[in-house]
Amino acid sequence: MNPFTAAIWQTTSLPYDKEANLARALRAMEAAHARGASLLVLPEMFLTGYLIRDRLEELAEPAPDGPSLLVLREKARALSLGLVVGLPVAHPGGKPYNALVMIDRDGSVAGVQGKTHFFGGEEKMFDPGPTLRAFDTSFGRMGLLVCYDGEFPETARSLALDGAKLICMGAANMTPYEDYHFVYMHTRAMENRIYTLYCNYVGTEKRFHYCGQSGAFHPTGKILAQADPRSEALLLADIDLADTKTISSTTSATARPKCTTQTCWGKVPPGINPALSVHTGGNGKEW
Repeated sequence: MNPFTAAIWQTTSLPYDKEANLARALRAMEAAHARGASLLVLPEMFLTGYLIRDRLEELAEPAPDGPSLLVLREKARALSLGLVVGLPVAHPGGKPYNALVMIDRDGSVAGVQGKTHFFGGEEKMFDPGPTLRAFDTSFGRMGLLVCYDGEFPETARSLALDGAKLICMGAANMTPYEDYHFVYMHTRAMENRIYTLYCNYVGTEKRFHYCGQSGAFHPTGKILAQADPRSEALLLADIDLADTKTISSTTSATARPKCTTQTCWGKVPPGINPALSVHTGGNGKEW
């Protein structure tokens, strides 16, 4: 687990235009690489835009070998740059997943995570990710959260218990929830003694006004990088996953093993991940 630099691209959403968004992603990868980054995180549903309900099935693509993903995988290999990117992933026999895909530095797909907690009617468009698991990468063991997933402590705790030392979250967080995700991901880093990287949009997409405030957080709670609510930004943060081994575990899972392995709500049936709850919706506008 060698130290590395991570980049977070807080940017605008461009709905429906996958070709343009793919070109934007490639340019962002080059820019991150030029500034010394080894990992780049992009927002939720970046390749298609978020509010695409009327063309969702058409714009979804399979993982790991969808056409856009193949282009991104080749670019990642050429630059030796890891990438976390949001897109709708096709789900044969069901609705697409609102997913983050992690492409490692060798161009392989290390992880695909479908959103498990739905907000504001998303359950009408997407199927929930069937599992929530950490996975191994060339950076170390990692987990992914998609937007609303990060608002529940059980999701990050489940990934930490599964060995994640870094959690990346892509979001499409909008007003009036400006401070929510920055505070949540700051907290998730501290309570699990891991690094967290949070990437949100800025600007306007149809009726949504995105509120930025992307950030990177150290296991001690130190803010490593922070964007404002309105501007595009390429944030950089130095990451050393060895730090997760040297910090006191007094508030980690070992302090409450029964509660954190079975959740505080009781025994979990065999085969069911404790982070997969039934929260479906919120008090925001529906899609």
